[in-house]
Amino acid sequence: MFRAPRLEVGGLGAAEDAVRFLATILEASTEHSMIVIDPAGRIVGFNAGARRIYGHPPSEIIGAPHSVLHIDPDVEAGLPEQMMERALEGGSWKGIVERQRKDGSRFMGRVVITPRRSGEDLEGFLIISSDVTDELRLTRELERTRSFAETLVESAPDALVMVNPDGTIRLVNAELERLFGYGREELLGQPMEVLIPQRQRAAHPSHRRDFFAAPAARPMGVGLQLSGRRSNGDEFPVEISLSPFETEEGALATAAIRDVTERVEFERELRDANLRLESASLAKDRFLASMSHELRTPLNAIIGFTGTLLMGLPGPLNDEQTKQLGMVRSSGRHLLSLINDLLDLARIESGKVELHPEPVACRELLEEVASGLRPLAEEKQIALEVLASGGVEVECDRRALSQILINLTSNAIKFTDQGHVRLTLTCLSDGAGGVTRFSVLDTGRGIKSSDQERLFAAFEQVGEPGATPFQGTGLGLYICQTLANLLGAGIGFASELGQGSVFTLDVRGPP
Repeated sequence: MFRAPRLEVGGLGAAEDAVRFLATILEASTEHSMIVIDPAGRIVGFNAGARRIYGHPPSEIIGAPHSVLHIDPDVEAGLPEQMMERALEGGSWKGIVERQRKDGSRFMGRVVITPRRSGEDLEGFLIISSDVTDELRLTRELERTRSFAETLVESAPDALVMVNPDGTIRLVNAELERLFGYGREELLGQPMEVLIPQRQRAAHPSHRRDFFAAPAARPMGVGLQLSGRRSNGDEFPVEISLSPFETEEGALATAAIRDVTERVEFERELRDANLRLESASLAKDRFLASMSHELRTPLNAIIGFTGTLLMGLPGPLNDEQTKQLGMVRSSGRHLLSLINDLLDLARIESGKVELHPEPVACRELLEEVASGLRPLAEEKQIALEVLASGGVEVECDRRALSQILINLTSNAIKFTDQGHVRLTLTCLSDGAGGVTRFSVLDTGRGIKSSDQERLFAAFEQVGEPGATPFQGTGLGLYICQTLANLLGAGIGFASELGQGSVFTLDVRGPP
């Protein structure tokens, strides 16, 4: 039970009644533990709150030393006696100590010890305590959370500043100090406008009012061109994201500021580079258009007049003249072929190829290709044949398709010394629709397996070591494959050294 201290009231019954009433209230209190001990430290009063917190019934605890409520290490260190001595010296003792319940469990208690006196005589002590374990745990968690938040803010890669609705700076991080060149104490309590160029300060308060009137997160880079101002007056381009933040003091705004000087400079250099590239592309287009005329026209004239001379139309030629004019015509044709390949490559890689799909009669196209290249085959005394059925059409760009077949056929003639070159047409079905296959077969020398991997590479020429090299740029097959890709066609080959080769071009067409 809880025993109230004696109070000398000169026989006044009302005062005694008040004391008894107070004792009844204290005894019934369950929120706080209230314990009365005598000068020797023995428990003489134990209220309902003490029974709840410590778990001891009064019959077991009354008369026991109050040290039973302390943990053993504190008892061994003399803490109970020290608390009483300090209470006597200072009028009371307050602190948080670890306490022990009847079942041995421990908790953190906030304790207040007050001496009880009757005149000059010490009657004992009143010990009021409460279990603050959860409170301390929450406080520690709050401190850890606050410490973690501060660490995040300080280690953020962007400069952070927090302002109130009046624009007063409430918080900054280390990156903002570094970026703007101010010390933290120089900024706290200052208006946000100190970080803004002078020419933009007048408009900033209205923007801030608009944000706080309808607070909503605004991400980085929303198309606004913003600038920051360093402590030395230098300006630099920035991007800013805004986030509202509710606190006990009211709404705040957090701004993350990023220096985008390098990106702005890079974008400027990129724009300049694009302008230079556009200028260079226009110059190249003009060059290609000029070279197409300036180079091909005189070469065609040279080849044409040489052919006229070789035909003997201006008059008869002796054997030496015929031989030398033949060399001129051969060299002219070779040079025209090189120029055509290079100009075609430049046109393709510059994206200037325009495709115009149209119905193409396949057999007629093969006959046209063979007719144009038959003189080359006759010069080498090899047969150039077309084996194809009529009535087959494909929807394709005629010029590109013709150029692929011309390149494949001229290659076959070039690498065939005897036998024949044959152009064939086959209609297939691959499950996804019809495929028209153009094939160019030859009985030439074939291609080594080690050379086949680089066959379609630009500027590559393959052949036997020590053999007479073939004239050309090594661009023919590369151009064929590039044009085939543009047409959505597939190009392939099969070859065996000494057994000839077959090149195929598969174009979507009728089944």
